[in-house]
Order: sequence, then structure tokens, then C-alpha cells
Amino acid sequence: MQELLKLCGYSEEEIQKEMPRVEKAFQKLGLVPADIENGKQRLYQYYDMELMGVRRIFRLCLREVINSILAGEEGKTKVVYGCMAPGYEIIGAALMKAAPEVFSINHHWAYLLVAGCIFDKFLPVMEAAEKMWLKAGLVGHCGNVKTMLGVIPLDLFPRPDLMITSGALCEIAPKTFDLIQELYGFPVHYIETCQDRELREYDAASLRAVEFQAKSLRKTLGKIREVTGCEITDDMLWEIIMVRQEMDAALRRMRSLLVNSDPLPLKPTHENLWSCLNSLTLNVEDYAYAVEALNTLCVELQDRIDRGVGVVEKGSPRIMAICPAQHDDPRLEDLINEVGIALVAIDFTFAVPYPELPLSPDIALAMSLQGSPFSSTAARISLIIKECQNLKVDGVFDRYHVGCRTVAGDALLIKEAVEKDLDIPVLLLEWDSFDPRIFNYEQFRKNLEIFKEMMLNKRRPKAAR
Repeated sequence: MQELLKLCGYSEEEIQKEMPRVEKAFQKLGLVPADIENGKQRLYQYYDMELMGVRRIFRLCLREVINSILAGEEGKTKVVYGCMAPGYEIIGAALMKAAPEVFSINHHWAYLLVAGCIFDKFLPVMEAAEKMWLKAGLVGHCGNVKTMLGVIPLDLFPRPDLMITSGALCEIAPKTFDLIQELYGFPVHYIETCQDRELREYDAASLRAVEFQAKSLRKTLGKIREVTGCEITDDMLWEIIMVRQEMDAALRRMRSLLVNSDPLPLKPTHENLWSCLNSLTLNVEDYAYAVEALNTLCVELQDRIDRGVGVVEKGSPRIMAICPAQHDDPRLEDLINEVGIALVAIDFTFAVPYPELPLSPDIALAMSLQGSPFSSTAARISLIIKECQNLKVDGVFDRYHVGCRTVAGDALLIKEAVEKDLDIPVLLLEWDSFDPRIFNYEQFRKNLEIFKEMMLNKRRPKAAR
């Protein structure tokens, strides 16, 4: 276990201090020595663990899982979870700084990474949810919603005093939480949103949508005060937002190195690591640690670039992927790398510019509505085409989370628009971003190999095709 913690960026001193807590948390996760050994092997197999910047980000993710499991035992008197509530990590960080007796996280994102990507022990959560009402089979229930439900009967995390969710992207999350509240009595609060934006009036409609969600966030702060007794002020939120912006800037620097390098210097499997990092509820010191880790990674990547070291061959086809990496299983991204395709970007990192500067923290928190997944289909397609041109990609991997009506509904429209406007290949793939059982190595490899050949064929002069 010490080797695993060291691999995940823990110092020798920290390992000695934290070992009793880690052992207790791992026991509750059901991890035995064979799982620890498997976890080490999977980290080396799927991630570039020789890079210290990568190790340090894993430390933050692993630590949040441990803190989550032990929160009740370690004297936290109130527990608040954000679930499918973009921006809640900022509110949660401000809340825990003001009230150390309160525990609050953007629920289960780190758990997905640790239990699934590291230890390959995520299926019990899916199966627990499916024993209830989110069945497997012909009905494609969202694996993320199953995660929200499945952790409850497994008793992995402390009972919440408040759960906060939103319908900004997923209307199924609030409906699921209605049932959870009815069955388990967990109090639920909903951040309201209204996505009524057409492309022709996008700026004006965005102002309206963002202001509406900002007002709802104010109500959310009031609900948190009612439950915890803690007043979260604008100054408290601004402090977290400002240090969060430093981390966002470091992430952009790192991504810039990736998209502008040939060969690609880092495996695309790390995309789920960055997704998890974005969701963590970090304090001011943790954000500084994350910035330092990302800056270290940038130096390490620049060294690889200078030496011409890549994870695929120089000149490999470059693609953009639709939707994030699988949150608890790195095998698809690893397969893309194995086939020799350079996955350089995902559309979820893109955002439509907001027509005004955020003048209040609640407006700043509502900026998630400008992101690609939250935008109208027309705006999202326009953004994807623009970024494809900027990144000079050879193709688009249009994987879509079949359990999400939003992205599943956009998938074919994105494919048609990209093929028409850019004349580059698009691989359409029905996918589940949270359920590892969907992975089919032989089928997906064949699809990716054909996709690669289509992209290479596009590069050849017509006479040579």
C-alpha cells in the first residue's frame, strides 16, 4: 500500500501520517492486497506515472475519496453533496473553509476515478442501482445517475444533510433525486435553469439564462445557510473563484502544449484525470498545490517535446472527441492511443464567449452554461466546427453517452454538420461514459482502424487514392 501511495504523489512523511486513515477507507471500499497490486499495475499501464505532475494530481483525487468515506467518523456534523451541479465545487470549498465542521464535495467524481480507473472495482455500484429501479438492458439509463443511486445501499459515504443538483444538462438527475428523497429522506435542493437560447439571439438569451441561474444560486446559498448555519459571502466565493482561475490557466497551458505538439507527448487516458481535477472541492492551499503540479507537468511535457518523445508516431492522424473521456475506465482512450491516433482535444473544454464580464460571484458560477455541453445544439455545432478548424484535426470521434438525451440527440447532427462543412471523417459511436461493461476491444479496435485509414486516405492526393 505504501508503494501505491508513493506512486500517487504522497510523500514519505505523509504516508506514515495518513496510513491508518487510508487503510480504514480502503477496507470500506472492499480493497484487498490483490486489488492494491492491480491498482499499481493499472496506473502504470494506462497513465504516464513517471511524470511527477501526473502523480500529484492523482494524490488530490485519492485524498478526496478517503476524506469522503471518513467524514462522518472524523466529526463532520453536516454533510452537503453537489451532484450534477456545475460550479458547486466552488461553493463547497467556500463552505468548508468557513465551517470546518461541515463536509461538502461535488459528489462521486473522484470515486469514479479511484474505484474504476485505478482499481477496476466500480461494477458493484452499477449492479446495486440496477437491483433497484435503474435497470440494465434495453433501457439505456445513464450510468452517472446509477452512480448517484448505487452508492447509497452500499453505504460508502456519510448520509447527506442536503443534496444539491441541477437540470442544466441532465433533467434525469433531478427526477432521480426526487425518488431518492422519497425513499431515503435525503433533503434535496434544485438549482434552476432555463435553456431557451437560439443561435440568432445567443448573446441576449445567454444573459437571460445566466442571470436566471445566478438568482437560483443565491437561493441555493440560502438553503445551505438554513441547513448548516453558515453564511457564504461574496468575498468568500471570490477568493475560491480567483484561485480556481489560476488552476484553469495552468490547465490551459498544459492543453496548449498537447494540441500544438507532434508527436503527442501525453496519453489521452489522462483526460479523465483532468475531468476529475475540475470537479474536486479544493481549498486555497490545494489549488496552489494543483497549480504547482500542473506547472511541473508542463515542464515535463516540454522536455518530452524537446526530445521528440511521443505516445504515438509523429504525423499520426489528429482527432477531436465529442464528450469527455470515460470517467471510470481508461480503456477506450488507451485503445485510441494503441491504434496510433492522436486525440488532442474534447469538445467539453470549449465555451461560447459570454457578452459581459461577470460582476458577481453567482454570475461567475453560472458561466458553465456557456460551455459546449450546455449550449444549444446550433451553438454547440458552430463551436465544434470552429475548434476543428483551429486545431486542424483530421477527424472527429463522435462518441455519445447513450444514456443522456442531450448529447445523444446532438450526435447525428454533429456528424452531418462536420462532414458537410469540413469534409473530414466522423466516427459515430454509441457509448456509456460511466459503465465499463460497454467496452468491446475487438469491435472498437476495428472501428478505429477503419477511421484511421479514412483520415490517412483524406491526406493522400486524389490520384494516389
